[in-house]
Amino acid sequence: MRLLLIAVSCLLLAHSSAHAAAWDKPGWQLTFQDEFDGAQVDAAKWVKRYKWGEAQINGELQAYVDDAFQVQNGILAIVGDKRTASYAGQTFQYASGVLCSVLEQMYGYFEARLKVPAGQGMWPAFWLLGKNGATGVNEIDIHEILGHQPSTVYMTVHWGTDYSAGHQSDGSSWVGPDFSAGFHTFGLEWSPDSIIWTIDGAERKRHTGAGVPQVAMYIILNLAIGGTWPGAPDGTTPFPGLYQIDYVRAYARLPDAGVASTGGVTATGGATTTGGVTASGGVAATGGITTTGGATATGGVAATGGITATGGATATGGITGTGGVSGSSGTVRTGGTTKTGATTRSGGGCGCRVAGTPSAVELVGFAILVSTWRGRRRPRPRGAAAARR
Repeated sequence: MRLLLIAVSCLLLAHSSAHAAAWDKPGWQLTFQDEFDGAQVDAAKWVKRYKWGEAQINGELQAYVDDAFQVQNGILAIVGDKRTASYAGQTFQYASGVLCSVLEQMYGYFEARLKVPAGQGMWPAFWLLGKNGATGVNEIDIHEILGHQPSTVYMTVHWGTDYSAGHQSDGSSWVGPDFSAGFHTFGLEWSPDSIIWTIDGAERKRHTGAGVPQVAMYIILNLAIGGTWPGAPDGTTPFPGLYQIDYVRAYARLPDAGVASTGGVTATGGATTTGGVTASGGVAATGGITTTGGATATGGVAATGGITATGGATATGGITGTGGVSGSSGTVRTGGTTKTGATTRSGGGCGCRVAGTPSAVELVGFAILVSTWRGRRRPRPRGAAAARR
């Protein structure tokens, strides 16, 4: 028993300062990330033009130019301004920017934390588009917001044979806070048979059935000015307009994801749930806890055959985690997070880079210690004690 307690204590000490990063997402593998901590747009991650070429679309009034970006204090700003610029063989009276990710991915989770500009004619968008050469229409608008209605989010999926003929779409709007007044987190989960839109961690739209894209897509962030939908800027429009992005992240679901979800949180990402480990009431057991080499915890706590900790410790047979504890290798992030040196993210927990909450290893270790303490203070039936041997 002393050997087991020593091993658990060592595990707790070893992990007490090792916390997951703010971008860790249980059950998902990070495939693309830009926190905009540099001094300029990263050319290894972004293209400053539409991948399909240059053309005026939707009656928009801006030229997309390479110098429409500012990166400062971990925030990217796409700057829309009233100035003459050339684009697609034409001269425009407004200039702005578009970014397309180098990443092209089929299915996954896509997220950005951002703040939109207010003002007549401003039209920021965060969206996915099918890679060049893909057949038909493949577009998911994670958000479109019109500057004169900064509290309304438009979420749409487009599909069909061609934009001009056979084009279909499913769109919804949701009225929330003024998205030009602060940063908010917009997410999209895309699987083979469904698309789920979230805002600050809460689901706001779901689409299933026909129209779910089945091709690799890339991320687009752009600030259009004018167009047939928002209309042209007027005397009330403030310039420059800033579409500010705190981060952009993309994930692919892990192969073993999808383990039982109880209370709204999925216990995934390699969590070992064997012989009675229960994750309920919002408990997220992630990161994997494994022990080999003889240490056994069954029906409470018992240590036989020595203790060899390889990759963690196997906790089997009756460990229950309830009551909303979230352990994701050391960090909880719900809806929004706090990023050091940036605005506090709305929607829930803190995902600071320098702090965290108990990891899965710590939770299991704590459960073992509690079981041990109870075992010493409370008599057990002989049958249970014999079974542990």
